[in-house]
Amino acid sequence: MDTWYCKTLGDGVAASAPSRRIQQLFPPLYAASGQPSGMAVFARHDREANRVTAYFSPRAAELAALFGAEPCAKPPSDGIGLLVGDARSWAIFFPDRAQRRRTLATN
Repeated sequence: MDTWYCKTLGDGVAASAPSRRIQQLFPPLYAASGQPSGMAVFARHDREANRVTAYFSPRAAELAALFGAEPCAKPPSDGIGLLVGDARSWAIFFPDRAQRRRTLATN
């Protein structure tokens, strides 16, 4: 169960409706799954291509299926944001980024 899923949501403006829908559908699925800290959806806005892509963690596969997301590689940590999910997801999936944040906070 290491498969990530991704779905292009559209350009910056068009992506807002599906982004909100993901945020609406996530809580009941999250609760029904026992609120796993590894269930999350991240998003990246590619400014050059002017498109937003959602990345569903492996534990969010059921939600990914609702949006027709396709299997993909785990995204790199740079340039993404947590669309919905437990904040602990950063440390679970991107420990290098979490470590960088701790280092910056202590300096």
